[in-house]
Amino acid sequence: MVAVDAQLLVSEARAFRTKLEALNKPLLAVLVTHPHGDHVAGITELVRSTDGSSEVPIAALPSVERVMRETEDEKRAQWEPVFGNEWVQSWTYPNRFVSDRETVEFDGVVYRVHDMGPGGDSDANSIWIVEEGPRAAFTGDLFFNGTHSYVADGFVLAWLANLENARSLLAEAGTLYPGHGPGASLDRLEAQKAYLLAYSAAVRELSGSEPVLTESAKEELEARMETFLPGAPLRFMVGLSADAVAAELAGRGRVLPVDL
Repeated sequence: MVAVDAQLLVSEARAFRTKLEALNKPLLAVLVTHPHGDHVAGITELVRSTDGSSEVPIAALPSVERVMRETEDEKRAQWEPVFGNEWVQSWTYPNRFVSDRETVEFDGVVYRVHDMGPGGDSDANSIWIVEEGPRAAFTGDLFFNGTHSYVADGFVLAWLANLENARSLLAEAGTLYPGHGPGASLDRLEAQKAYLLAYSAAVRELSGSEPVLTESAKEELEARMETFLPGAPLRFMVGLSADAVAAELAGRGRVLPVDL
């Protein structure tokens, strides 16, 4: 078995571990798409050794590991008061680093990683693709399938660019497995693009081009996105992301790093 990402909370991670153990197959590796807590915190429970066996490879881009280390403390401070004992107290970090387009192989299956950089709801994003056999791509949070999107890290413009960049990359990738929602086909990239454009247009209008929204404007934003995506889960992320997107559209958001 190879796992792609993990869960956020202790109970979720232990439930996943229980399902893995019921299959009676060894965990050969964990592949990490990006550094958000709801994809990495549960790795600690997943790779926890009960028999003294060797360390499970946890493969990721160096940028993913770096952002994990930069944000673990602040995420704990933000979310432990909300989740209490369900918050994973100590994250387990990648121990095998890969570079853009590098491959790793486990039990005869070859996975190729693609570095997408910022713009896919995080500061560091990657896609893992199985190129032979039953083709599949694990896209992390490049797109959300049937849920509202987290845009609170900023970089919404880079995200839109990455959706375009990924089109040819994923054209022959078979089933796309997002970080949130069921497996999908390539047309979900267009759906994600439409969501981000609708969200950005609403934020720009409701903010009056200012870098923040009022509470009443955030309520109106939630109502508009509910109309755009009726009944979708994770509605709380609509208001949570509003100020970050408003700041970016007003030219006061975070700036992408430039390699010299």
